[in-house]
Amino acid sequence: MKVNMLSRVADGMFWLNRYMERTDGMLLTLNTFYILSFDKETNDSQGYKPLLEYYTDLPTEQINQVQYDTNFVLKYIICDSPNHNSVKNLVIKARENARGSQDKITKELWEHINSLYHFMNSPDLPKKLETSDASTIISKLNKDFLLYNGILQVTMPRGLGWCFSSIGKHIERCLQTISLTQAYYAPIQYNLDGNEDLLYWRRLLLSLSGYELYLKSYSNIPHNRKVVQQVIFNRDFAHSVIYTLELIDTYLNNLFKDNNLSEARTLHNQFGRLKSSVEFTDYHHLTNQELEDVLNNTRTQLIQFSTDFSKLFFSYT
Repeated sequence: MKVNMLSRVADGMFWLNRYMERTDGMLLTLNTFYILSFDKETNDSQGYKPLLEYYTDLPTEQINQVQYDTNFVLKYIICDSPNHNSVKNLVIKARENARGSQDKITKELWEHINSLYHFMNSPDLPKKLETSDASTIISKLNKDFLLYNGILQVTMPRGLGWCFSSIGKHIERCLQTISLTQAYYAPIQYNLDGNEDLLYWRRLLLSLSGYELYLKSYSNIPHNRKVVQQVIFNRDFAHSVIYTLELIDTYLNNLFKDNNLSEARTLHNQFGRLKSSVEFTDYHHLTNQELEDVLNNTRTQLIQFSTDFSKLFFSYT
């Protein structure tokens, strides 16, 4: 009984932070695209397409039809009930997991999630998104998720629950970084020696909270290669693939330090191979094909690791 209870709580902590991290990343991307949609001087060939391709299940044909339709995108992403990945539905799922783990999360965190839940379910929200209030709502939501991360960081005890929630959070963040990076490299055939200018990469960097860091990092190499160094291999960038993998590894070590089960060792080794394949990639001499392979393979292996991790700890069948 004790093990089942631990599994249930661990599962709740894991998914609470996956859902909140997914929503945070989606809102940051939405806010970036929304603000840049007013910049008529930018030659925008994709509109909201990268956002819709990763965060929704809309068919390609419909995405092509609505990729420049701001009103549709705002309502569909933020508060559309049939869209299971809308902000509204993700917050509802996060709250359900928080309620199931209420004895392991702080009162401040629960109250903040609850407040966010009631805001997302206010009946006048869809109408407001059709008006000039839209920018205020998006800005408020972005700040609410920044505040969530702050409350999580400052108030939560660093026990097993923290390990499970942090692993969930950084699996989600890593997958987001990979998928958004693919959305910008796939259209240019992963060309690392192309001459795409900073305006092309600005959307990706802003969506990952990495634009300022990028501008401050002097380098004389082309943007196409420099962006890869930041979003995949920069250990000082909180949204980079390697940074998130290293944090997952840290929390796995905490979970496994007293666990001698062969299944735990197998899972730990599985993740070690995944991390090493990124860590020991010679990104200075990376080819176009190697870039595509690194992104595809890391994504595939991380999804498999997440599935196997859940089976081991949460008794999924």
